[in-house]
Amino acid sequence: MKPDFKAMLLAELRDYVKEHRNDDEAIYELFVNRRNPNAKKYPAPLDEAGIKIMEEAFRRKIQGEPEP
Repeated sequence: MKPDFKAMLLAELRDYVKEHRNDDEAIYELFVNRRNPNAKKYPAPLDEAGIKIMEEAFRRKIQGEPEP
């Protein structure tokens, strides 16, 4: 029997997904149902310039730098 993902705390759900990486239902709950509605959205890059902008944004995010 699977746990009730909706009743889990976010930290508990993250830990569960780390241990059960193939559980699509848990992953969907974590990344779709519980997404941050205020998170910054990036358009899909359609050209070389867009790809460079996206790579730079990822690099800053990974290194913990503030956004410009």
